[in-house]
Amino acid sequence: MPYPKMYALRQTFAREREEDLRGAVQREIEKLKPHLQVRPGARVAITVGSRGIRNIAAIAGAVVDGVKSLGGRPFIFPAMGSHGGATAEGQAAVLRHYGVTEQAMGCPIQSSMAAVLLVLQSRLVRKFARAS
Repeated sequence: MPYPKMYALRQTFAREREEDLRGAVQREIEKLKPHLQVRPGARVAITVGSRGIRNIAAIAGAVVDGVKSLGGRPFIFPAMGSHGGATAEGQAAVLRHYGVTEQAMGCPIQSSMAAVLLVLQSRLVRKFARAS
């Protein structure tokens, strides 16, 4: 059976461009504030990945500022699998490459490959949350 005729097509989508990225993130956090419950002084983890998100440092920095405005103590940890050689040091280096540093973000970066098994029973989840 012969193949049907094929044509090369290209589709482009209109893309809105946000000039004030940090401000846009902060505005979205403001919208969420009534629904967020952050106890004063609570540690809040912010994941930062390695999938080539443009302006990731500006986005992460705005999220850090948002958590601080809620009274939380944010920290960043790498959210990646094998990038950076699947080592804590390598993943921290990937974040540095993207401009995500403790100095730039204004919060600690905690990179670790230690894994914890969670069993979804309320006591164990509370115990894990308190330990963080």
